[in-house]
Amino acid sequence: MKFAAAVPLLIFLACVCARAEEPGDNEMIPKRAFPDSVQQAPKKDDTPLILRWMIKPLKRGMWIRLPIMDTDPNRGVTFGVMPIWVLQGEKDDRIREIHAPSVTLNKNFKVTPTYRYYFYPAEDAALLARASVGKYENEVIGQYEDGSFQGTPYDIFLRVQHNVDAGQRFFGFGPDSPKSGEANYRESMFQYRVSAGHPVREGSKWRARLSNHLQASKLTNGPIPNLEAFEHLYPAQASGGRQQTNEWRASLGYDSRDHGVTTGKGEYLDLFAESSIRGFASSYDYNRWGTEGRVFLPWASDPNKVFAIQTKLEQITGTTPPFWLQSRLGGKYSLRAYGDGRYVDRGMAFVNAEQRFLLFDAKMAGVTTEFQLAPFVGAGAVFDSPEKVHRKFVRPVFGSSLRAVAKPQVVGSLDFGVGREGLAVFMDINYSF
Repeated sequence: MKFAAAVPLLIFLACVCARAEEPGDNEMIPKRAFPDSVQQAPKKDDTPLILRWMIKPLKRGMWIRLPIMDTDPNRGVTFGVMPIWVLQGEKDDRIREIHAPSVTLNKNFKVTPTYRYYFYPAEDAALLARASVGKYENEVIGQYEDGSFQGTPYDIFLRVQHNVDAGQRFFGFGPDSPKSGEANYRESMFQYRVSAGHPVREGSKWRARLSNHLQASKLTNGPIPNLEAFEHLYPAQASGGRQQTNEWRASLGYDSRDHGVTTGKGEYLDLFAESSIRGFASSYDYNRWGTEGRVFLPWASDPNKVFAIQTKLEQITGTTPPFWLQSRLGGKYSLRAYGDGRYVDRGMAFVNAEQRFLLFDAKMAGVTTEFQLAPFVGAGAVFDSPEKVHRKFVRPVFGSSLRAVAKPQVVGSLDFGVGREGLAVFMDINYSF
């Protein structure tokens, strides 16, 4: 007799036996413990409600409903929506593609639709394509980077971009440039950047790299109201036509990080020197040198807690180029309490430190995403030369970052930073720090 057919008969026999012999009260108590699978109710889904609303698992990936809220000091408040479609590989859980369209609204720049596409052919390779169009701004960019090009020891990077950015600000030169000197300008820019690196010897974490960056820019008055016209306030800095610069850079780097984007441990060091020669596809003569270091230290007692520190020093020598080519301090990638380019001079230095705590992780559609809280502190200054730095011009910042990390490729971050000019909020994707 098949088991499925026998089940009703077994139930019937049990009922007959129960009627034929009524047991005492004590005999109603089970003689053995129930199996755990029976005794325990299903575990409650402890994923926060907001994440369950935002993230919908799919057969091969996930759909994310992401609201946008940004208060970049240069751009003002921006609201919008960004539905994200994440696709995994057919044979593994690794993220393969991301489609991320968005529509944003900003009172200064109106409605701007944008489409982003990310493709990850390998764990150390990524392709980015992005396009946007608006009343005052538009952009088209293609970027590809590969840590082991075609299976060789070479790493390569290539970016081609046309961008019109109407949210740029200039406050004047020097570490004490006043807020009252603020002017808004619109930069129309075309650039390409290409680089290639190779280990100094087989198996070494030290790499030598050569890169070339060509950029042609034109600066005009920006559209933001209630600010002085850029060409009126800084007529000597306004460009009548496109100004071109061609930079050649040689660098030596050390990299022991476990990953360049979703970094959990390791060290990074970059020593570089670059030059632009007038007449050699460039309108300007100048030299630039600098160094940047990053260290990621997981706690011995808990590897999910990571202390991270970053520092950078940059200096221009020789002829001084226009302000948009000089060292700039402020923004997501240096001081997270000031807008991009808040301070400008021939040199700059900054240091940032943050402590990353794992709040919780959630596995959805086969992808484990870690949600982190990272309080940070930092300080930085611009200067004509390093020996002229004065402590009264050092700008401190503090704040905290919320990070979503889907290893090994994707990081999304929301930073809240406070400095001498108030609060700034930045959103970004795929920036390790």
